[in-house]
Amino acid sequence: MTALAPRLLSIFKLGLLIVAAVAIQTALISRLRILGVTADVFLILVVLVGVSRGAVTGMVFGFVAGLTADIVFLDPVGLRTLVYLAAGFAVGRYVEEFGLASAWVIVLVTAVVSLASQTIYGLFQFATGPEGALFAMMRSQMLPAAVFDGLLAAPLYLGLVRLRVLPPPGASEPSFR
Repeated sequence: MTALAPRLLSIFKLGLLIVAAVAIQTALISRLRILGVTADVFLILVVLVGVSRGAVTGMVFGFVAGLTADIVFLDPVGLRTLVYLAAGFAVGRYVEEFGLASAWVIVLVTAVVSLASQTIYGLFQFATGPEGALFAMMRSQMLPAAVFDGLLAAPLYLGLVRLRVLPPPGASEPSFR
């Protein structure tokens, strides 16, 4: 029974993280535009959870965060869910395999994952509707958003580690396997 308490606390923290992401994304970040784009707090948190907790937890958190983001952004349910699920798993596997070298790795991984997820989402929009040219979207929206997400990831990660929501690099956290 005592081994269950750290797991429940960890799940509770991740649940609060989703609730905080909704509040931060809708109340603050959606009003903050840099180079005409906003950051995607849900995706950043998926990357940070994948970095700090591994592939399985990153995947589950990605699924829940993606489903929540689909509902919050009033998007078709499923695409963002699938992309975030894959992102959480891929980032978790990367860190499990190669480790985390520095805080710059978090910035770079977040930017790459953001660009990849936005490209997938942009391809879906391009294929299903009369949207603008994909390369114009990449230059004007996807690349600036990836840079913005990457730069926002490091201070957010340090803040969550300081608040003890996420474990510091190298610390062991309860596994959900």
